[in-house]
Amino acid sequence: MTTLHGVCLSVAYDGTDFAGYQVQPGQRTIQSELERAAAQLAGHPVIMRGAGRTDAGVHALAQIIAFNSARPIADKGWRLGLNRHLPDDIRVQRAWQVPEGYNPRYDALGKVYRYVLSLADTPNPLLRHRVWHLTKLNNVDISLMRRAARMLEGTRNYHAFRASDDPHTNTIRTLSAIDLRENYLGDPALLAIEVRGTAFMKNMVRILAGTLVQIGRGKIPVEAIPKFFEAGASRNDTGLTAPAHGLTLVEVKLGRRSLEASLKAPPLADELPG
Repeated sequence: MTTLHGVCLSVAYDGTDFAGYQVQPGQRTIQSELERAAAQLAGHPVIMRGAGRTDAGVHALAQIIAFNSARPIADKGWRLGLNRHLPDDIRVQRAWQVPEGYNPRYDALGKVYRYVLSLADTPNPLLRHRVWHLTKLNNVDISLMRRAARMLEGTRNYHAFRASDDPHTNTIRTLSAIDLRENYLGDPALLAIEVRGTAFMKNMVRILAGTLVQIGRGKIPVEAIPKFFEAGASRNDTGLTAPAHGLTLVEVKLGRRSLEASLKAPPLADELPG
């Protein structure tokens, strides 16, 4: 009987030229590239299990992905070997051993997403795949956006902040923080929106970012925010969906399984891409 070894990876990628994380027939995806590279090292087909899925164009600094291998390889060997077989827009940052069958999706305590806006008069061509440039509608009230961000935090029903095709029936989520960071990366034209939460629904972070932008532009009154969480609210009531290329998955915090075991708590909600 073949012994399987569990391997976990922290992966960074530029999502520009990918159709998203999940395997799709005839499409270039993060999962398919990783499975191809891992199969070359393991010597057999590999199925990757991600902590979540990112949409086409969305980037990641530390996506967590696990798989099983019949071939034991040291952590450094997995990192170096996979990177030799991967394209330049995906890189394994770290590899470590986990139990066979480990699935980071069910071990994720929370995630951090970052959405970056450019308020520059002229777009920076080097950032065209990294930020949402607000063109000539740059006049946003950041203090109003910050006030709105505080009102959007908490544990509540975010049913109006998900894509129309999101399948979840449980739409209660906890957002512990929505922070606006001016002068991001030392650039006075960049504004970063960092969202920390336990789990996210499809397009949730992009809808939050688009809603904050429209509030900052005066298109949506901040007084309307409480209505977004009422039972009758719908996707049509919240703001636009911000473009995918401004979004990055920054961090996945693990340890949910250990916490649930110690607290005997009910499982947290599953999620779809932000």
